[in-house]
Amino acid sequence: MMVLLWPLLLLASMATAQEQLYLDGVEPEQDCGLTLSGKVLDHDTREPLIGATIYIEELQRGTLSDEYGNYHFHHLCRGSYTLQITYIGFETERVAVRMTTSTVRNLTLHVDARQLKQVVITGERLQEQVQATETLAGRELEETRGLSLGESLKKLTGVSSVQTGPTVSKPVIHGLFGNRVVILNNGVRHESQQWGNEHAPEIDPLNAQQMQVVKGAAGVRYGSDAIGGIVLVEPKALPDSAGVRGELSLIGSTNNRMGTVAGMVEGKFSQLPLSWRLHTSAKKAGSAQAPRYNLDNTGFEEQNLAATLGYKQERFGAELYYSYFHTKLGFLSSAHIGNLTDLANAIGRERPEETGSFTYTIARPYQDVTHHLLKARAFYKTGEAGELQFTYGLQQNVRQEYDRHRNTGDRPQLDLDMQTHTTELVWEHKPIANISGTIGASTIWQNNTYAANTRPLLPYFINTTIGAFASERWRKDNLQLEAGIRYDNKSLDIKRWNRTEGVLRPSYTFHNFAGSFGALYDLGYHFTLSGNISYASRAPHSYELFANGLHNSAASFERGNPELVSEDAWNTVATLNYHSNLRLNGELSLYFNTINNYIYLQIAPDYALGIGGAYLQADYLQADARFWGADLSFDYALTNRLMLNNKTSLVYAKNRETDSYLPFITPGRTDNTLRYSFEDRTASRLLGSYLALGGLYVGRQSRSDAQSDPVLAAPDAYFLLHAEAGTQLQFGKQRVELGLVGSNLLNTSYRDYQNRLRYFADEMGRMIMFRIKVPL
Repeated sequence: MMVLLWPLLLLASMATAQEQLYLDGVEPEQDCGLTLSGKVLDHDTREPLIGATIYIEELQRGTLSDEYGNYHFHHLCRGSYTLQITYIGFETERVAVRMTTSTVRNLTLHVDARQLKQVVITGERLQEQVQATETLAGRELEETRGLSLGESLKKLTGVSSVQTGPTVSKPVIHGLFGNRVVILNNGVRHESQQWGNEHAPEIDPLNAQQMQVVKGAAGVRYGSDAIGGIVLVEPKALPDSAGVRGELSLIGSTNNRMGTVAGMVEGKFSQLPLSWRLHTSAKKAGSAQAPRYNLDNTGFEEQNLAATLGYKQERFGAELYYSYFHTKLGFLSSAHIGNLTDLANAIGRERPEETGSFTYTIARPYQDVTHHLLKARAFYKTGEAGELQFTYGLQQNVRQEYDRHRNTGDRPQLDLDMQTHTTELVWEHKPIANISGTIGASTIWQNNTYAANTRPLLPYFINTTIGAFASERWRKDNLQLEAGIRYDNKSLDIKRWNRTEGVLRPSYTFHNFAGSFGALYDLGYHFTLSGNISYASRAPHSYELFANGLHNSAASFERGNPELVSEDAWNTVATLNYHSNLRLNGELSLYFNTINNYIYLQIAPDYALGIGGAYLQADYLQADARFWGADLSFDYALTNRLMLNNKTSLVYAKNRETDSYLPFITPGRTDNTLRYSFEDRTASRLLGSYLALGGLYVGRQSRSDAQSDPVLAAPDAYFLLHAEAGTQLQFGKQRVELGLVGSNLLNTSYRDYQNRLRYFADEMGRMIMFRIKVPL
């Protein structure tokens, strides 16, 4: 189907070029006596809307609909125009109209249920994305403040996390994680030592205004290895009005006695087109507490800084961004065992042998990670044709890991330094015969080294990737079609040492493709149907090829496989969205994903013993796999103030070669919450108050066997009770926002299947987090 779309695009471009010649003067005189008229209607009732605003962006001309819903524009020239239609209580619409003769065009608006004062409806009309997409923003994002990026994203349907103890969490989309999920931090592809399941993304979520997850293969724009999906972490736009403003946030937690302070100040110069922002945060936490014991050595600390400077004119703009991230993480002492007998006894034990007492001290084993990001971005509007954008990113990631049983003073046993340069050049062209899209190219150059006399777990390597892509979108009336294609050439040059053969320099070249075709159709009566079929391939990481040694923070001895080849994934997603209803809004997504040569880390039944102690053993294997499942989310207004929210996801996976199961696949889960929104009380200065109570149920991973989990069977299902409350206090012009979030309120003892340290200890017990935010 995509092959058919490109000839249509070419014909449309040729036709437009011919018409442009006609408009530019081939005809003796331009006709500027055309009329655009029609009615503005309620999409559902078809009743006329009186007083709606219709604005032509290119001409900066506007008008209002009359008492019958009619609107008129006279004396228009031939050409393409964008209409913006606004009406109180309805969603704003933007409609493209091409004028060759006088035209009658009726405009329909959808009720904006989010305008309700008593109940906030989170269901939105899908207008742009043909893929299943969810966004964490507003109050839902505020409720996650203080959590890591991976834990925050678990608020979204279809997203879970793979964990290593209570301190490290990485996002999982439809059962896929690691390098298959590409994360963009402020428009730059995040590159670090993300090959490790316990290596959390070095990103400060407190600096984000929203987080968006695109589920399913989405490699056309962001890289062909994005088999699982995309996570977009986006700070808010720089201010466009003169003045200085800021905010201060304080966050605390009862379980690990965590304290967080975050501050932001931003402004815009009154005489110059320059805007700026400075954001900083710091966290410190002690040992986490399971319901019946202390989780020894699980404290952490974190410091972050981000600075942005932006310059913006009508046709040209530029932005410079720098962020600094540093963290020190302790790892569960009871997972690091000295001999094989003690390791066998520790696995599955009800209570770890070492529990200790609460402390903020971080002892061995621990990791120390620093990440720098420098971003430079510029855009230039290429006349009426579109916009040219260029982005450069420089990242340095330094990771040091300290063993428990090889204490050599202050020297780390693993010391990795990765430098990454990324570029992206994109041209976004304006609609041509209802077709808009992007054409671009990107590069990645990456150099990874490790310090002398440290463990060569990961080899030296240089990764060079060059990619080119194009995607186009055709939209008319209620139908939208999208198609895209991408090619990446990746070369991987390895330098590693072998005891018997000395220094080896293997080299790999991978040719990876990605393509997608999708459609979105507005069925009317609040229904939108979308579907997408996509292909993407992912080259193996150097760690998956050549890992060989103790991965200390994961408490396992891991071995790579130099014979691995690229993964090939075909992903199909269908989504039905019910939107803009005063009472019910929801979405159902079904997906089916076939991955040939799927690479996974398999825990072995035998243990490994070395000078660093006794550990679990794991190997990188490859097999043809199949993933399928469903996501369901909905909001239902029981009354004008009481809302029921449901988020349910099911993930199934199978090894097609052996007809057995795969490890670390997300169990089924459902989260249901009742939220009550109180009436604003101006006299008592209470605004936006709410109270919520809910429960999360995670089923036992029944799709587990002796092959996928040979060391310990999957843990039991569990239910966690959670609650949230919040309000705003108004003191004159000063607003103070207060929030309270409680998780595992019943202090349930449980173990999560996707936690790498579930073999040794329970999860965290009851936790109450409180936050104070003061806009300045």
